[in-house]
Amino acid sequence: MKIAIAGWSLHRRFQAGSLKLIDFPEQARKEFGVKGIELNSPFFESLEDEYLRKLKEKVAKNKMKIVNIAVDSEGDLASTNEEIRKKAVKNHQKWIYIAKKVGSPSFRANTGGPENITREAIEKCIKSFTELCQEAEKEGITVLIENHGGISKDPDIIVRIMEEVKRGIGTCPDFGNFPDETRYQDLEKIAKYAKCAHAKFYEFDEKGEDTKINASRCINILKKAGFDGWLSIEFEGKENEKEGIKKSIILCQKYIGEVYD
Repeated sequence: MKIAIAGWSLHRRFQAGSLKLIDFPEQARKEFGVKGIELNSPFFESLEDEYLRKLKEKVAKNKMKIVNIAVDSEGDLASTNEEIRKKAVKNHQKWIYIAKKVGSPSFRANTGGPENITREAIEKCIKSFTELCQEAEKEGITVLIENHGGISKDPDIIVRIMEEVKRGIGTCPDFGNFPDETRYQDLEKIAKYAKCAHAKFYEFDEKGEDTKINASRCINILKKAGFDGWLSIEFEGKENEKEGIKKSIILCQKYIGEVYD
């Protein structure tokens, strides 16, 4: 496995305007020494070809790799209102071509869906991802589903979407988004489909372990599932983000080379 930095780890800088996406590749390399970055759609200042070309050039200049794009706020792919669902699919389709232009192998699309999950919402979501993935596969792009609210809070639904869509799709397991009580069994269910993963951490004890997330157990789940891709650090703690990210990197490095039964 390899370690990347998710732009969301530095969301305070992006939102304050002290960091621009175009400078993220250089900043991540110099500040954290990683070779991969994950982009977040809200931080794109433009979707025009010239901007995307410059972004790709900055990535190449700094010998970095874009590992994924996390896409938000493009509509409800599980809406039971067909007009809303179709619009959401159309909104997400542009990210197929954005990913291709900047050199990302994939993008994460949220499932959407109601708090009280219905069979119709699941079926609509499967339809949406089928349509998205058919187009994405033609362009060599994979569409990822993260356990990220809506109907994706249920790992069995994620598995069903994977099995029914089959092609051009994968998961982006997030260490932190399932309930504490079922976190690890839920991660095991979706790990076999993983193409990228969010190594999410919050706070650390004196030994450098996260007080909420068992990093060893999460990484071991991915290993046993055969995952050998990018771990994208998503630090969401309250402490200084630079220090939090560095502690997250050290914690992942600690367990990447070891497997625990």
